[in-house]
Amino acid sequence: MLKSNFNSRHVWIIFLVLVAGMIYFTTTECRKTENEINALIQKEIANSSVIKQSDQGNALYVIDFGDGKVKTFQVALFENSTVFSLLKKLAERENFKTESKEYEGMGVLVESIDGVKNGVGNKYWQYWVNGELPMVAADKKEIKKGDRVEWKFGPSPF
Repeated sequence: MLKSNFNSRHVWIIFLVLVAGMIYFTTTECRKTENEINALIQKEIANSSVIKQSDQGNALYVIDFGDGKVKTFQVALFENSTVFSLLKKLAERENFKTESKEYEGMGVLVESIDGVKNGVGNKYWQYWVNGELPMVAADKKEIKKGDRVEWKFGPSPF
């Protein structure tokens, strides 16, 4: 009889230790997961460019290669977006290269988009915003929500 009581006490003690252990580890894992989630949220908040982009809206971006090939994109704007900054972001996103040259006092001249270089066939890259040819360099022309930016490879109108 004594042996039977001793075994049932051990069973109860072991059972209580197991239950307490499960509760402890479950709450610890929940806290760890909660901390990981909070760290991810803080990381996303730190990457405020994502938030700034969504707050600024989109622009339509068209690249006309002058040979019948036309690519159209929706581009998320960010604070102080310019024709040139959006082209660089788009090139990175869509995995194509651009070449440009900066002229002191004037700004950036785009010399090549996706392998198509200025001067070929006496054609050059020019940009329009909302159907108008701006008289400033691409890095000087700011873009707003809803603007339509068109890069066209063709003969110069000048």
